[in-house]
Amino acid sequence: MDFLITILNFLQSHWLILAFAAPMSWALVNLIDVYFVGKVYQDELDGTIIAGLFQILPWTVLIFFLKIDMGQFINLGGGGNSFWVDPILFTALVGGFLFASSFYFYFKTLFSHNDVSLLQIIWSLTIVAVPVFSFLFWGEILSFYQYLGMVVILLGAAMLSLSKGLKAKISSRYIWLMLGAVIFLSLSMVFEEKVYSDLAARGLGNQGFLVGLLFFSIGAFLAGLFFAIVGKRNPLPLIKKYLKILLILEGLSALGNFASQAAINAAPSVSFVAAVETFVPVFILLFSALILFGFTYILILKKDKQVIKKIYQEQLNGVWVKVIATIIMVAGVYIMT
Repeated sequence: MDFLITILNFLQSHWLILAFAAPMSWALVNLIDVYFVGKVYQDELDGTIIAGLFQILPWTVLIFFLKIDMGQFINLGGGGNSFWVDPILFTALVGGFLFASSFYFYFKTLFSHNDVSLLQIIWSLTIVAVPVFSFLFWGEILSFYQYLGMVVILLGAAMLSLSKGLKAKISSRYIWLMLGAVIFLSLSMVFEEKVYSDLAARGLGNQGFLVGLLFFSIGAFLAGLFFAIVGKRNPLPLIKKYLKILLILEGLSALGNFASQAAINAAPSVSFVAAVETFVPVFILLFSALILFGFTYILILKKDKQVIKKIYQEQLNGVWVKVIATIIMVAGVYIMT
């Protein structure tokens, strides 16, 4: 356990490493999602439910490192006291619920056009939404250069309209779906920053971060249950059939979420973390190229070689426009940070 605490202390002073670990993990997750959307999932509900339910995975590990008296957060009403739960835990739960709910729009958009690199470039607009929500909720004001960087990032996203192939995919419905994902994810990030800053102010150190992360995970898990109940969908047969690859998929997702939440906890501003996470499409393009040109034969799913080839070629459509748009957005990130 001391080794883990040492690592956490190191990463808290090097938040940029954490911030980049998140988009790398999510890019791999997105590429597996592309296959599941093309071959496995019935619709967006399947993806949302499984993504939400598997967010409970961090509990299986982190609960053993939680050494804090939870009585300061929860009173179950014993000894004549009334039932009481610290509001900060509800904020963490809401953040997790919003995070998992954003995947409904994510998967619905993928079922519209299974091009995750394009989707992620648009999802990068969280870099604009997060500072706006941070200002509206907590009064956070950024510098002139940070706002200038946001404008540059928006220009990069606008570059997508220059490609006829990509423009054909970006309908008004597509934009509205992705705006739903952007808003829900951005609100989640803003709420979680509040959670971690509040817990840090209480002098709880890494234990405060673990409490916030664990209740964030519960909130995401509850979102998975919510969509399963409302959608009248039983995910167990699908989970049983694809358990091994889902454990890999959601393990990577949990790693990315841990890195992102730790970066939010450690970074000077949640807006900086949102900026770095715009690199997801860069890693998607890179990994898609590797899959197509080098790793097709060693994939677990090699029996579906032609299907995989077709799916991942889709990620490279309009590649030069995506690359130019990403370069411009990276320039905006540089100006911001």
